[in-house]
Amino acid sequence: MLIGYARVSSKEQSLDTQIKQLTDLGCEKIFQENASGNDSDRIQLNAMLEFSREGDTIHVMKVDRLARNTIDALQIADALAQKGAGLVFHDLGNVDINSDVGRVIYTTISAFAEMERKRILQRCNEGRARARAEGRHLGRFPDKTLHNRIQELAKQGMNKHRISKELGCSRTTVYKVLS
Repeated sequence: MLIGYARVSSKEQSLDTQIKQLTDLGCEKIFQENASGNDSDRIQLNAMLEFSREGDTIHVMKVDRLARNTIDALQIADALAQKGAGLVFHDLGNVDINSDVGRVIYTTISAFAEMERKRILQRCNEGRARARAEGRHLGRFPDKTLHNRIQELAKQGMNKHRISKELGCSRTTVYKVLS
């Protein structure tokens, strides 16, 4: 059986392109999820691993859709190989990862994907640190209107819980404004 696996990281992203590509390849069953690639304990990934049987071939459009680090990538490939299932990544030239050559390619690409992810995080952290050092604001700007309204209601004697209900904001916000 041809099985597909599609994943995006956030609700704003769409699975449509991956699903169409997997359907066009003839995948009879497609496991799909919106979940971070950092988490190796994903519901649909686990379901796909459980569902797969000997003779099945798992199709994934890109390596980073399945795993974000080399260890997870190799563990998933090993789990499928133990079941006798193939694993094909279409961004690697449709090579079956459980072949000898495929394994070398997969390990190398997975290591580079992991390194790139770490480099992206490092650049983001450096950018945040530079922005802080320059005194730039990070995050949301405070809602002055909401803050003023919280203070007004508190002066009128309304308790914090009731203020949060009245204004539709969290109690944490009310406590922060009033502290």
